[in-house]
Amino acid sequence: MKLSKTEIITISELGKGNNSVPELANALKKSISQVYRIAKKLEKKEIAKLSDNSIKPESKTHVTMMLNLLAKAPNLSNPFSGTGIEIYKTIINPKTGSEIIKKTGLHKTTIFKKIRQGKKMSLILKKNKKYRINEKIWQDAKEFLIELKKYEESLDQRVPVNSTIYHKNEKEIVFSNKNDIDAQKTAFSAYEKYSIKLLLVTNYYYLPKKQLTKKEIFMHSLYIVEKDFSIKNIIFIALFYAKYKKEFSKIKHEIMDKLNKVFSGKEIKNYPTLEEIKDRAKVYDIKIK
Repeated sequence: MKLSKTEIITISELGKGNNSVPELANALKKSISQVYRIAKKLEKKEIAKLSDNSIKPESKTHVTMMLNLLAKAPNLSNPFSGTGIEIYKTIINPKTGSEIIKKTGLHKTTIFKKIRQGKKMSLILKKNKKYRINEKIWQDAKEFLIELKKYEESLDQRVPVNSTIYHKNEKEIVFSNKNDIDAQKTAFSAYEKYSIKLLLVTNYYYLPKKQLTKKEIFMHSLYIVEKDFSIKNIIFIALFYAKYKKEFSKIKHEIMDKLNKVFSGKEIKNYPTLEEIKDRAKVYDIKIK
């Protein structure tokens, strides 16, 4: 969700019960025509609808939570504007700066500008090199971001409604669907191209369509396991990782760290054993080192 500062201030006013266009024009110090344009943008973003001479918020949980939050804290208009919400949504769970960059696909300068804005309001905390939402002060903000994330992970105009979304930003989306779709196959569905043919119950896709590198396919696999963690999926990743380990050596991820420990013979909770991975690797003539 990307909102302008004016749109956020408008949502704040809606949260206070100022729904009529004339009231909003007065509160926002905008003309009637400007308010109508704002309303059209909010309608396009499925936040509110223009009805007669008033703007009515959508009856969605995350919208209601946002209305209540911004009505109480209109000063969030600055950090939340632009890419703010998208960035803060990624640190519901603590992440390093580099992890935020990878997750959002945004430029470092953009991200740290929003982090600084959030820190000024004690919205963001940094601990052990990781950024997170300060839930002690901004519990309602964190709850809104969680609800928004749930909503956005279930719906996106770029993909069919019965899809499962694993990763998305304005530039790209990784999802699965049981049907054949005009999209680029990725993650486990793309392993066959590298002689690892898997029996899958769904298809994994990437948009926009383009030729994907092995590194991109591997990263998309990690996105999937982050949301759909299972021994089966970990084994799939382990096979691809083992086959192209040198090419993926610069990628930093907790799953890879744990797989490296498994490869060295250690037992890791909720992970397959080395023998389980080796048994499957034999099928594809992959050596585990």
